[in-house]
Amino acid sequence: MEINFPLAEEFQEVNYSKTPIGPSSRSCCRVLNSGSCGSGSIVGKRDGKTLVLTNAHVAGTTIGRVVQCQFPFAGDAKIPAKVIMAGYSDRVMMDWAVLQIDQDIPLPAAKLSIDNPSGEHYTMGYPRCQGPLAQRLVTRQITHNGVVWRWQPISIGGQSGSAVHSFIDDTQRGLLTWSWGGDGAGQTTRSIWFQYLNKAVVGVVRPEGLIELNDNRAHDLEEGFFAEASITTLPIWAHLDDPITQPPPGGCKEFRAAVLRQAEELQKHVGKLIELARASAPPVKDGGDDDGDAPSDPNTGGTFGL
Repeated sequence: MEINFPLAEEFQEVNYSKTPIGPSSRSCCRVLNSGSCGSGSIVGKRDGKTLVLTNAHVAGTTIGRVVQCQFPFAGDAKIPAKVIMAGYSDRVMMDWAVLQIDQDIPLPAAKLSIDNPSGEHYTMGYPRCQGPLAQRLVTRQITHNGVVWRWQPISIGGQSGSAVHSFIDDTQRGLLTWSWGGDGAGQTTRSIWFQYLNKAVVGVVRPEGLIELNDNRAHDLEEGFFAEASITTLPIWAHLDDPITQPPPGGCKEFRAAVLRQAEELQKHVGKLIELARASAPPVKDGGDDDGDAPSDPNTGGTFGL
């Protein structure tokens, strides 16, 4: 899938604001990890504790590792936060980590949406570890089957891990991670949901030219999905807050197990069908053929781990 958007001529390359552009920007924080400096945002609360999302290349992938978070709209003190879940790969587009702070930071949580980005968006973080500074983002492209989101202005070091929020509902739709061909770029939270759900390295292969904003990347980066053993789910997804009909008490164990088994099997079948569809695509001659077929799309990419 590739979606192109026109870029307004009057849009400035750098449009930093010292004040939040949208309400969810108040949940932003600076993430400090030894010599690494990045950004993050509050995405959930559980049991009186605060959950923060950032990049794995900012916080690392070692479960239990302690980093420091500073919340500019809650006193700006350095507060310890530990890595409780992370996913990273240098083969596919997967670079995120969830941190837990053992106190309730008095700021709202802006949860993650699985809806595709649309309309205008905003972000707030620490470019070159300075700030926080907010920006309005103008979408250029959404490529690689909805995984990579490209926008203007370009992203720079220190902004890694910044949330990209929608003006529509102020949920987080993306995670600022890379630069690419003069654009800023990030993962859609929809693609992070798929990795979170599978608890594995799955996704679209990284394209050439995608640059990780890693001037001071974390030293403890490993390929894989990692999580505390006790964690089965985290309250960070907006769509899971939708009201559902609760099952009657008692006698539901077998039903729950059967549903989970069927869902896992369905995921496997979907992955196989995707691979089969890609493998069965007819070869295309350079520049297309006489029937007007277009050359293959370089912005789709192969899948890995499905």
